[in-house]
Amino acid sequence: MKTVKAKLILALAVPMLMFGSMAAKAEKLEVLRIGLLPTEQGLEMVKQFDDIAKHLAKALGVPYKIQVTQSYNALIEAMDAGRIDLSYTGGGAYVSARAKGLKIVPLVTAVLQGRTYYKSCLITQPNSKIKTIQDMKGHTFAFVSTHSTSGGVGPRYFLGKNGVSPEKDFKKFLYAGTHDAVMLAVINNKVDSGAVGDIFFQRWKDRGMVKFDSYDEPNNVLVNGQFRIIDCIKVPGTPMIAREALGKDVLKKLQDAFVNMPKSATEKLKYYGATQGFNRASHADYVDLAAMKKMAKAMKKKK
Repeated sequence: MKTVKAKLILALAVPMLMFGSMAAKAEKLEVLRIGLLPTEQGLEMVKQFDDIAKHLAKALGVPYKIQVTQSYNALIEAMDAGRIDLSYTGGGAYVSARAKGLKIVPLVTAVLQGRTYYKSCLITQPNSKIKTIQDMKGHTFAFVSTHSTSGGVGPRYFLGKNGVSPEKDFKKFLYAGTHDAVMLAVINNKVDSGAVGDIFFQRWKDRGMVKFDSYDEPNNVLVNGQFRIIDCIKVPGTPMIAREALGKDVLKKLQDAFVNMPKSATEKLKYYGATQGFNRASHADYVDLAAMKKMAKAMKKKK
């Protein structure tokens, strides 16, 4: 077997698809190229993912490279161009890329904090007069990005279902780029409210970025926190997606390798909180999210 070696490349790619309609002839895979979204410092991300990459590469009998991209769009473009084979990205990015015709497939969904789902939460300052979604009208708001599942797609859909149009009803809204940036904008009173994924709450607490006693997830309550939850909506878990052109056999090996990943490898992956394993996934798991994104887009045009 070739020597398995990780290489950090700062700047590229994204993914999407399903085992059903595989290409007639699979590409020959010589190096497994993995793309990661920049949720934190690049070298730290590669360090956390390295053992997972080694396990996958060993299952395929090829070396690997890990690339940290600059953005959701860069990830999508790199995967579309065939420069990245496998990626760990949000469900929103997956359905967006699929809608654009990218030939990609979700292999597995990460089990994070005991869940295969997470939540898109609307947050504000603890003493804010904003108590409900309707109260958000006339105020400022921060999204993460248009492709972010819990910071873009989910909240836009959630707001629209509750009769709130960002374009029509907010005094001003912006895209902050990361969940960290949205949270900081809210607690520092740069915006009145914002949208973030709840999988980041514990990470923020562990790193001393925010303080709170506990998170009552079933009731959407952050106890004694530096920000307050207005409301939340569930969204599908974070998938690992791959290019369809790799072929059915390679995709099946990758999926099996993820499902049988050693605990010693998964426990090091903490981008979105503690990773406890991976469950098999398919496009069917993201159909509702695709419909959500479509409805959010239609609401935006209607307003």
